Amino acid sequence: MPLSNEQKEILKDFQSERNRLTEEQFAQILTERSDVRLFFINENKCFTDGKNITLDPGIRELFVDRKALLSAEKHLNLNNKISSDPWLALQMKTRASNIHESLHIIYSNFSDKFFTDTRASSEIRSLILSNISNIIEDAFIEAAGCSLYDNLEHYLLWNRIIKFFSEADMPDTLEQRFEQAGIKIDTREAYKKVETDNKDETLPDDDNIKFAKLIVYLNYMGCLVLYPFYELVEAPKPIAEYVENTKSLFSKAIFCGNANERDDYVFQIFDIIEPLIPDDKNLNLPDSVKDLMEDLRSGANNNTSINNKPSNGKTVEVTRNLFKDKNNEPVSSDLSKEKLEKEMESLLSEKEKLSLMPKNEQSTTIYDNTNFDCSNLHKNIKIEVIKPKINKNLKRAYQNMLTKYQLQINSYSSNISQYLKADIEDVEEKKLFGSGISSKNLSDTKKRYWHRKQIQQGIPNIGFLFLVDGSGSMDGELMDNVIASMVIIHEIFKRTNIKHSIVEHRAIYDEPKLIHNVLVDFQYRNEESYNILGLKADEGTREGFSLYWAEKYLKKNCPTEYKTIIMISDGAPAHKCEGTIDYVPPVSIKDTAEAVKKITRRGTPIIAIALNDPDDDEDKCYELLKMMYPDVISCDDISKLTGQLLRIISRFFQGRFN
Repeated sequence: MPLSNEQKEILKDFQSERNRLTEEQFAQILTERSDVRLFFINENKCFTDGKNITLDPGIRELFVDRKALLSAEKHLNLNNKISSDPWLALQMKTRASNIHESLHIIYSNFSDKFFTDTRASSEIRSLILSNISNIIEDAFIEAAGCSLYDNLEHYLLWNRIIKFFSEADMPDTLEQRFEQAGIKIDTREAYKKVETDNKDETLPDDDNIKFAKLIVYLNYMGCLVLYPFYELVEAPKPIAEYVENTKSLFSKAIFCGNANERDDYVFQIFDIIEPLIPDDKNLNLPDSVKDLMEDLRSGANNNTSINNKPSNGKTVEVTRNLFKDKNNEPVSSDLSKEKLEKEMESLLSEKEKLSLMPKNEQSTTIYDNTNFDCSNLHKNIKIEVIKPKINKNLKRAYQNMLTKYQLQINSYSSNISQYLKADIEDVEEKKLFGSGISSKNLSDTKKRYWHRKQIQQGIPNIGFLFLVDGSGSMDGELMDNVIASMVIIHEIFKRTNIKHSIVEHRAIYDEPKLIHNVLVDFQYRNEESYNILGLKADEGTREGFSLYWAEKYLKKNCPTEYKTIIMISDGAPAHKCEGTIDYVPPVSIKDTAEAVKKITRRGTPIIAIALNDPDDDEDKCYELLKMMYPDVISCDDISKLTGQLLRIISRFFQGRFN
């Protein structure tokens, strides 16, 4: 069921910069690493690459899944506070997911060995290695968490229990769960034979039967290891031998505190179940096996055990499991219940404080050159990033501007959707049948491990940061037209759900200071649009330094796959203050060109818009910007800036995606 408008608003409010920073600071404290960064997304997944943590607080819309929440509360003998408060459910799930991913950063290996080992000689073999590792690592880091930290177990317990109830209807037997899945693929008869065969008869040993046994085995072990509180029936006969021979290895791996040794257990388990692994080429599946590795590689950064950044996890002594001790005896959850209830009171208190805080206050953050890998030219220069207070007195003026440009907004909104459309791949996860298997879903008790891929026309996942030159030379008609253009573009992008931010930048003469006014943030409130009318022209600019900040701000705050900076300027940067080299041409041009080169090499394109004086036949602004930016567009008629910007953006899309 789709989220209601009220539920969408709760989720949007929760994904505030304040909450993101709170979780990021928590992750840094837990991992003891100041370089850990945390991001909020709305893509139905949570993952870490060993350094960055990406969370979807509303994953699977769990915060409003009342049935799952009530079942989890009943299982843990809790009151019904979480199920009756979506905000509290978001807090609980976000913190629990943050803890889970942080523990991976501390204790898991991040390497590509399951792609490079000699056993990984085919797509299906790499997939199986990775899936075994994922099951072990998820169970291990939860065991490590409750063994070493007194204040984490209750969150880990909640996370595992709620995940179980959100994914399963808890049928009575394993066979019933497979039957409910109703897998509609060419090998469904093979699956049926494997799932229901508890006789002594021998099944044919063709590749389709092997593949069916493999999937049944992996799902059975996933349930056994990750949900030990749910008693499974005996494994079907065709996989019983493999379950029996690997069960102890899984148990040992979960209690093994050395990451490299856990990887060795993965290989041992793989060697035992190797007879189940078919030759991909002989599988009679509709393109699904061909898609297995493609899906795994595309999701590699979402996978805790597969990553292109080699990193070794810390060694730790594990004394117990999340649900059972080393003697396989159940652990009482009474203490966790008490801690959960205390945690809920604390979170509700924080929620109340947040609701009492003024929501429209200016905020300021200070940066200096040590925050960036910039030139020593900017030593002792500070960037003051201001999120201005919303001036509600500008509401009427903004509405008047909307009325004035409504036809343009409507026309461009319609056209931009066509311009920006490209062939993009859409993946629907957790299906009962489809074109490929998602390894991360192989432990799903409802057997929804298939995904469907389809190419469709749509707007690619991209975001834009507009950097507006706020120097004195922009004063007058030039800035008035920029304001109008930014209003129109903001309204168009708002309608078409294109992520964007609008920032005015300037350098203060005779002071070692830059001012960056974040007029519209990537996670903007609707009223922030009034800030655009506050664009001003004064002082100078220090473009090279501002671009380094822009790169970092864009990567940290824009939750899109592709990101672009658009610089709107009327000339070369200039800034002077005592104690520094004068930042004027040719010094400022050379420094800005170097910054542009570094940033674009690191993957963030920069497009410059040259606001030329229509009375200047020599296009001086264009020529100056061309010395700094490889991609420069000349705008001779400022009244046509909006159309020119949109054409630039559409050409960028078409060139990059089509």
